Amino acid sequence: MRILLAGASGLVGNAVLEQALRQERPSEVVSLVRRSTGQHHPKLAEWLSTDGDLLSGLRAEPVDAVICCLGTTIGKVGGDKAKFIHVDKDLVLGLARWAKEQGVRCFAVVSAIGADASSSVFYNKVKGEMEQELKAIGLPELHIFHPSILTGPRQEKRTGERIGIVVMSMVAPLLPAKYKPMPHDVLAKALLKCIGTPGGTHTYRAIRELASN
Repeated sequence: MRILLAGASGLVGNAVLEQALRQERPSEVVSLVRRSTGQHHPKLAEWLSTDGDLLSGLRAEPVDAVICCLGTTIGKVGGDKAKFIHVDKDLVLGLARWAKEQGVRCFAVVSAIGADASSSVFYNKVKGEMEQELKAIGLPELHIFHPSILTGPRQEKRTGERIGIVVMSMVAPLLPAKYKPMPHDVLAKALLKCIGTPGGTHTYRAIRELASN
């Protein structure tokens, strides 16, 4: 099985890459990147963008599944809403359209709990619009993941998020399951395990179940 991974430099995407390279399946991981990571592994191939646009690195070659972990924060793009939309919506949809054209069966994407195209919250609205348009593309096996706040070793400092993780971890027993903090490596495992299973939208319990199979 050959998978294409987008967003391998992020928290979840990097965990997906590490796990996939350790496992017998998939047999090859294609990482879509803007610039080479310099990482070498017998199972790893890199598709490099040709002009700085991530999607320009896509090729007319078959893969069995796409795992999309693309995403940013409004803070990381300096408050530029257009840049946020480009990463969290436009790139995801462009990748999905390529997958449809190539006959890729499985497409898995990390979205967010609260995604709603009619939301008045900018973040939730963009995620909701992305999901809405993604479903309209008509991919055979579409998996949308709705984790709550993610735990794991981030490279960049996110003080507010760290405080949120501590608080949510303390009150986790009182929270509805779908709002419980999600370990990044568990989500990564579920993204790999969903390939070949019926598509759907996965929240906390379903993610945990997929990861344990």
